Amino acid sequence: MKLQHRIAGLCAFGLATLAAAAEPAPITLAQARALAGSYQLAPGHVIDMGPMDEAGGQLIFLDSKTRRMGPLHNLSDTRFISGHTIGSRMPVAIRAEFIKTKDGKVTAMRWTEGQKTVTAKKIAPHRVEEVTVVNGDVTLKGTLSIPLAPGPHPAVVFAHGSGDATRNVGVWNTYFVRQGIAVLSLDKRGAGASGGDWHKAGMEDIAGDWLAGVAMLKARADIDPKRIGVHGSSQGGWTGALMAANSPDVAYLIIRAGSANSVIDTMVHEIGWSVREAGFSDADVAEAEAGSRRLFELAGASWEEFGAVSAPLKAKPWAEAAWVVHMTEAGWGRGWSVKNASFDPAATLATVKVPVLWFLGELDHNVPSAASAERLDAARKASGNADFTVVRMPRAGHAFLETDTGNGAEFPQLSHASPGYWDAMEAWLRQRGFSRP
Repeated sequence: MKLQHRIAGLCAFGLATLAAAAEPAPITLAQARALAGSYQLAPGHVIDMGPMDEAGGQLIFLDSKTRRMGPLHNLSDTRFISGHTIGSRMPVAIRAEFIKTKDGKVTAMRWTEGQKTVTAKKIAPHRVEEVTVVNGDVTLKGTLSIPLAPGPHPAVVFAHGSGDATRNVGVWNTYFVRQGIAVLSLDKRGAGASGGDWHKAGMEDIAGDWLAGVAMLKARADIDPKRIGVHGSSQGGWTGALMAANSPDVAYLIIRAGSANSVIDTMVHEIGWSVREAGFSDADVAEAEAGSRRLFELAGASWEEFGAVSAPLKAKPWAEAAWVVHMTEAGWGRGWSVKNASFDPAATLATVKVPVLWFLGELDHNVPSAASAERLDAARKASGNADFTVVRMPRAGHAFLETDTGNGAEFPQLSHASPGYWDAMEAWLRQRGFSRP
């Protein structure tokens, strides 16, 4: 999904807007990894945090009790601040100071919010391994985070979203480790340290990459081969479903903001919202959607035929917002569309028999959530899967932050994770024995 990021820096929490001349140099990835983890403020109250590659390696935190979520901006290698929203640094709302032993090991954190300071012990100890996974002629690199408690451990494999997705995805890495689950997060083919090229890959190819990760985990003595699941985000809804349908080694499927509609229907929905958010009329939106649909349908046609249709669309006032009209013959968007535009997950979803937990945001401008809910219900009935849960979240956009509109312009002002995702996922995993109590 998202051949381009419509909102620059959206997945990176809008951090590009926060640059300041006086800001200290960002911490290194090694420093961020040393600080990453879970910190317990009180029983049942934890701050999870981890570096996010899409945010330049910056630490992203999540408060399990208040759902406050956002970036931590470093003042030094141990002192950090956060503003009142994702897009602000000042005025300061939160201060974090990490406590280290003489040998440099991080053991705790002083967390100040308002007038209250709490010393939080670092919990959920784990180790991180650099791993290599091979799928055919593609070599993938990533990390495996493993709890230090005795194994064998349940495990989860991330099915990343669109674009140059890489291994460090903020709080997700540490959240699952805190549940006692080993976490495999690979750089997508052609991104980070992985070989291959996702621009020329189909959904089956990407699903095969993640399944190669499942096979690697299954062969390890410290992993429980009967409890390896998938967490897919956005485009990971399509590839995650393929994983569950294609391999008996996938024990469960959790999807966040994934579409159950075809690629074309999903992309047209996204482009329609892009044009709408740019301030154009409903008539313009309808025209842009119809034109974009036609171009996706022509993805495999000759360039002459494609260009004849796209040329007049480029003159439309909404053309810049409907980026598909600017696709070039050699550009990656056309190659990706040739491989994927015709993909429809309906048949795949109808064969998924493992437990499924699928989250949809009602204000998701990248995913047609109402139509997806209907298709997921049809898939549940067709598969006869009695453990197939769909959760529709009323104030959630594509980033699963609490929002009033779902519009990209609102994004920098957001500050809290949408209710009904993190807690529901934790309970769901525990009830089915996929996490360690």
